[in-house]
Amino acid sequence: MIYSCTTKSPKIDGLDYNGWILDKYGCTGKRLEMVSLIDSNKEKFLRFNQNQIIDILGRPENQTLFTRSQTIFYYYIQHNFACEDQEVKQEDEQIKLEIRFDALNRSKSLYVHNYVNPLKK
Repeated sequence: MIYSCTTKSPKIDGLDYNGWILDKYGCTGKRLEMVSLIDSNKEKFLRFNQNQIIDILGRPENQTLFTRSQTIFYYYIQHNFACEDQEVKQEDEQIKLEIRFDALNRSKSLYVHNYVNPLKK
């Protein structure tokens, strides 16, 4: 018998996880349509390990090993050099989702750089 372990994704109306995964670097604009939902529900993405986050959101386009064995995943949303039909901006001006993991490999914070969430007042 073969068993498959799958991570249960947070239930958020309107969030198409497969669409997110397929929109590498945010080139098709699908991630931009959905990032407000992730940002508004960030607490639902906490305490997952790195492999579980990869199951949910796909492989990050960039990751960094930070101090004290912390890892940071980056998912690009808009303005990345990999996209031909978008205005390209410098790395620190791009819209991107950052997920930080603690030394115990648990997601501890989510932040969207250079983005104002229209769902937040």
